[in-house]
Amino acid sequence: MKKMTKQQLIEQISERTGLRRSEAKKAVEGAMQVISQALASGENVYLRGFGTFAVRNVGERKARIVATGAECVVPAHRTVKFKVSEELKNALNK
Repeated sequence: MKKMTKQQLIEQISERTGLRRSEAKKAVEGAMQVISQALASGENVYLRGFGTFAVRNVGERKARIVATGAECVVPAHRTVKFKVSEELKNALNK
């Protein structure tokens, strides 16, 4: 499966918008910071036509260490879940 790196994303944005690479880099990094800060403060981030990044609380649970078979406890924590929009889902499945 192919991956797009952050640098490739910056280059694509630069080409499509006419921004210099340094400007595109600032835009991408700025957007990532804003999204990260919103999620860290517990806000969901909705991007119309793309999807929603939602903060999810995961409760404490028991797990098993595969190598030894010993049980351990995974502490409660927060994570981010992404739900794809219908528009993007349709574009992926054309």
